[in-house]
Amino acid sequence: MPVRKIRIILTNHCKARAVERYVTTQDISKIISNPVQTIYDEERQNYKSFGKAEKPPYPEQPYLVAIHNKINTSVRVITVMWTDKGGLKIIGFNKI
Repeated sequence: MPVRKIRIILTNHCKARAVERYVTTQDISKIISNPVQTIYDEERQNYKSFGKAEKPPYPEQPYLVAIHNKINTSVRVITVMWTDKGGLKIIGFNKI
């Protein structure tokens, strides 16, 4: 069965934060395509996915979090940020 490619759309906010936070489009694509965990935020009605980067710009914050809408054939990424294990727990992830 062929692997379906997901079209990733970055909001203007996401593009600006990615530049400020040294996040590449490859980093974002990897997290969206193969996350460690994805959770739904009932309050904000969006999804949060995270993964561990191979070469994070901040060694003390090796995890990349992407806030996005539901993943179908395309996904709109709202923002991205680097964090550590404590930050992942605060956000609500438990597969750390």
